[in-house]
Amino acid sequence: MPKRHSFDRMHKSLNEYLKTLEHQVYNVHKRMIENQLQLTAANLKEHLLFGEKKTNIKMQIPIFRDHNNRVKALIGKEFTKGTYDRYTTSLKHKQDFLLWKYGFSDIDIKQIDHDFVASYDLYLRSERNCNNNLRVKYLKNFKKIILSCIANRWIDKDLFAKHKMKVKEVQRDYLNTEELQVLATKTLVNNRISLVRDIFLFSCYMV
Repeated sequence: MPKRHSFDRMHKSLNEYLKTLEHQVYNVHKRMIENQLQLTAANLKEHLLFGEKKTNIKMQIPIFRDHNNRVKALIGKEFTKGTYDRYTTSLKHKQDFLLWKYGFSDIDIKQIDHDFVASYDLYLRSERNCNNNLRVKYLKNFKKIILSCIANRWIDKDLFAKHKMKVKEVQRDYLNTEELQVLATKTLVNNRISLVRDIFLFSCYMV
């Protein structure tokens, strides 16, 4: 009889533990859906064991946004406003792609693979109607984020290593006299760009 009583207590304790665990899993699963995080067994397990603030998950969009903020802080010093605008547009394309492809607003950087890069390439060509050179620019923007992740040891391989990105040469018309005059009188954002403009104009007039 005592053995039967001991078994019943153990059985009851086990059931209570399983119910508690089930409740915890349900809550974590619910929070991940609310935060639009990618639902995988590995992500769910990590959130369950370590909590949301202690996980090693590095989400792609905050990394991209942090990079863009650093570019913005260096406008006029190391970057132009145009470069910052291109990175901002690239981030927007990436967010739209994640919703289009996966239905999530963000994804763990460790979940990105060669298929992800190929799918993003296809998205830029098919959904965004980007020409070859613009597509390559956006892919290079993303590659810079990947290289930053490698440098920080968040991932250990270059996902673009086997992905071809070749800019096509574009035939451009020569500027006429009126267009050169517009360029000569245009106010530019800093002295470095003004110097580049002056050198370009000098070379044009020397031909």
